[in-house]
Amino acid sequence: MDKSLRIIIYIVLGLTGINALITFFEKSQLKQIQKNIEASQRNIDTALNYINASRARLDSLQGDVDKFKYYIKNIQTNVSILNTKKEIEEAKSNAKLKETLGELNEKVKNFKEDLKATDSLPPIEVKPL
Repeated sequence: MDKSLRIIIYIVLGLTGINALITFFEKSQLKQIQKNIEASQRNIDTALNYINASRARLDSLQGDVDKFKYYIKNIQTNVSILNTKKEIEEAKSNAKLKETLGELNEKVKNFKEDLKATDSLPPIEVKPL
């Protein structure tokens, strides 16, 4: 029995040693896995910071684009107003010009009639504008 007890003790000690080695290697692998997970978490945090900074820049650019659209619309509206005012002034000017032209043609007719009475000058040719 003494020999079988020794064999069992050696077997138990061998198994305990093997178990200790396996546990040691598993712990070192778990530590490596934990380090990899921590490094990945830092990379994810860094990427999130970059995304948030980029989102803030995009929001700022969108605000600038909206402001620029407002300025362009304002300029277009002002140009339309000025163009309409110019067209109104041109219409008024054309109406006055036509009225003045009519008055001048009437004066020319009156002068021609006056000249016919005396008939001392040759006829005046009137060219339309």
